[in-house]
Amino acid sequence: MVTVEPSGYSLFEYETRLSQRELVELAAFADESSLNRVKTLRDRATYVGAVDGKPTRQAAVELAHHAERGSRATRQATRYLVHGLHEYKGKFNPQMARALINTVDPYARTLLDPFCGSGTTLIEGMRLGLSVAGIDDNPLAAWISEIKVEAQRLAGTPGLVAHFDDLTDSVRTAMKEAQSAGVAIAPSHVPVADVDYLARWFPEPVLAALWAGLDVCRADGGTPARVAEVCLSNVVRDVSWQLPEDLRVRRRAEGWDPPNVAEVFAASADRGRLALSELEQATKLARTVKPVVVRGSSRDAAIVGSAWRSGRRIVVTSPPYATALPYVDTDRLSIVLFGLSSHSEIRQVDQRLTGSREWKTSDAKVWAEARSSNSSGLPRRILRLLDSIEAKNDATGAGFRRAAVPTLLYRYFTHMGETLSALSESMSPGERVVMVVGANRTGSGDHQTVIPTPKLIGELSRSRGFTFDEEIPFETWARYGMHSRNAVNSEHAVVMTVAG
Repeated sequence: MVTVEPSGYSLFEYETRLSQRELVELAAFADESSLNRVKTLRDRATYVGAVDGKPTRQAAVELAHHAERGSRATRQATRYLVHGLHEYKGKFNPQMARALINTVDPYARTLLDPFCGSGTTLIEGMRLGLSVAGIDDNPLAAWISEIKVEAQRLAGTPGLVAHFDDLTDSVRTAMKEAQSAGVAIAPSHVPVADVDYLARWFPEPVLAALWAGLDVCRADGGTPARVAEVCLSNVVRDVSWQLPEDLRVRRRAEGWDPPNVAEVFAASADRGRLALSELEQATKLARTVKPVVVRGSSRDAAIVGSAWRSGRRIVVTSPPYATALPYVDTDRLSIVLFGLSSHSEIRQVDQRLTGSREWKTSDAKVWAEARSSNSSGLPRRILRLLDSIEAKNDATGAGFRRAAVPTLLYRYFTHMGETLSALSESMSPGERVVMVVGANRTGSGDHQTVIPTPKLIGELSRSRGFTFDEEIPFETWARYGMHSRNAVNSEHAVVMTVAG
């Protein structure tokens, strides 16, 4: 009999339920695959502290994380290894991603995340020995994911911290000298129009320091240097005239004094150093096909088909919520500074993302006509919800932003349907897709309407080549401030199988 000991921290109810399912699936997987059950559980289980008296691989990684930071092991670690390198908005919980892979299809050999964000699911897939690929149309997300999976491949490699320390010392020295001189010299990768744009958002000495640090990183070009670039991207808003604590793009009040950029970078680099230190101590990854991260749209069947690695497939992803917040616009300074996209392209990039609230007047008209004729063939349940929202808006005299919601939602579910179609086109019968997404609300006062996105995606999947298997509920933390009014504090994993 195998003895399983709990993790050293309290679990949410959903984590307890998910852990129980995961253990059942992994035990069956080991038996059916003639694998050692104890080793399988020890290597793969997520919410377990030890198996037959020896720590699980996940518990060991989390304990190493706490030891590096001097933090309490009685709390769940979610920023272990490279997960904490960047404060990307809307991150997926890494334990959840890992447990879902194990629970939904432990036999899978290759994983795709079509909305990969900053790469959380990709990292967990790699740690489980899967070949992984990610797709994201946000240039910053694709860039961060690419660097994180590149770094994760070096798990168990000595010398990462020493290289990083030498490099970041040089970065800080270059930053201090450049900020002191106060003359910003643009790197060759930055077009003249973008130089002028950045000059409007940074004091010249600050911009000089940022470019000097970036030059040092790119002259080196190694993985520790790319990690340092991610650390540098973390501080861009903090040293700019863009108000850093607001998701909207607003300018600081007059009288702001620019900080010492080298000191601000040093604090971010400390986090990168700790991540690399954990990587050095971590177990080497199993040999897998080199990870792939593609900047592009998961609605494009050709991109989805080309991203896949070989072997039995699984999709685990956390797609944008309906009418998502404008992360591309929020991060535009990093995107332009690092040459990931021109400032003139940011608006177009933002408008084409699944879930975006941005569009031109001409786009709004096209989508209103599409909704009127249901040219996308959306299920009637979705259409009835949109009509109900529109009726409430008319009755309450909603402003133009709220009045646009029904048609924006039509576009969102059309785009989600296109992604599902692109996935089903390149997957085989019996392979599975998991989408973790939450509901939200629209309207005001007593006239609010809940948008049950998980159920609607499940309904949509039936018309896009899938069977809708189940919803796995997750409780989430309460949201506050600007997010609280329209928040519903739960998410669901929508599990679908490619139909035969």
